Amino acid sequence: MDNENFEVLGDSFLKLMVSMSLYYRYPLASPGLLTAKKIKQISNENLYRLAVQKQLKIYLNVKKIVFRGKDANWLPPGYKINETELTTGQQYSHQNAKRKAFSDMIEAFIGAFLISTNYMTTIKFMDWLGLDVMPNNAQDSLVEPPSILRSNIATNNNIQINEIMKTFFVDRVFAEIETKIQYVFKNKAYLIAAFTHPSNYANRITDCYERLEFLGDALLDFLVTRHVFVNYNQNVTPGKVTDIRQDLSNNGRLAYILVACDLHKKILHNSTDLFSQISSYAGDEDLFPKDQSTDEYLSKDLDQWADSTAPKALADVFEALVGAIFLDAGNCLETVWRVVEPLLRKYIDKGGDTQMAVCIVQMPNGSLFEGRGVNKKLAKANACRQAMKQQQHNENIFQQTG
Repeated sequence: MDNENFEVLGDSFLKLMVSMSLYYRYPLASPGLLTAKKIKQISNENLYRLAVQKQLKIYLNVKKIVFRGKDANWLPPGYKINETELTTGQQYSHQNAKRKAFSDMIEAFIGAFLISTNYMTTIKFMDWLGLDVMPNNAQDSLVEPPSILRSNIATNNNIQINEIMKTFFVDRVFAEIETKIQYVFKNKAYLIAAFTHPSNYANRITDCYERLEFLGDALLDFLVTRHVFVNYNQNVTPGKVTDIRQDLSNNGRLAYILVACDLHKKILHNSTDLFSQISSYAGDEDLFPKDQSTDEYLSKDLDQWADSTAPKALADVFEALVGAIFLDAGNCLETVWRVVEPLLRKYIDKGGDTQMAVCIVQMPNGSLFEGRGVNKKLAKANACRQAMKQQQHNENIFQQTG
């Protein structure tokens, strides 16, 4: 593995730990605010600042090491530069690097720690750097997971709340979801919240899925990245990992899986527009022939997995379900992967061997967004989707600060 591979792995773990810390630390914060804080933490500017603060800049090598000849730049241990020969000496003592190279180095450090040690040691290293990855309280112990119940729900009557939750769970036949994913929730509130759209008013107990989606997105990204590194270690390239990560972030991929598992019918919402969109997408017999099973759906060509007409809410619910399983399982990554890996297996196996088209879209302000897909059309749609997502995020931030 080289610097780039470590960087890709470190980047995904950094995003996961920052997302998890923010989720715990700010129990009432909206997904938009959490995203804004996350972007600030993982930005190149912040990582560069930490590299300078911890005096790590000297460890970056941007030049290819040359041992002999006029271009030699390697200095054996114990040797010093003759300060009178400044012109010659600079090739041994100076190198030019952009700030992003130092932020990439920090991510590579995180990836290297993850490969050579364990999760806890890596988290401690990140904490030493100054990253917000350990949401501790005043007693320096990990804070309790935030409640999934609505903030206006009194928690002093757990018996009544549990009875309401149990009735709601049974009435909506949510046990079918557990059967489908082969995971039984200890706290049913997590599952109910994961399938509650912001428009729903029948569920007056739990929050909607938005905060769980924020956490689930980072979880899925890291778990897929880790899987690729573990299973394709001999042939893995940063480009292959990036292709799979970005392509999986396509709403169509996750939406397709949710409908293939027949879980879209469980979403709680009160939006006529969303109902129409889901009905149209799930009722497309070219995508979902009525005589096929879930396994047959998931064996289709990748092109059909990335249909651009898929409602975003379907992918949001899938990511929220990932976040819900993680919290219910006591922050156990292995449990989450055991549940979602069978649903993603055929896609990842195919996606790793598929050549991806790349499209770059430039916004009027000069911002660039890269999209990837199995063909040019899907790559362009993916790039535009990312640009629109960022534009929507900027508008949300403006409204919150306005």
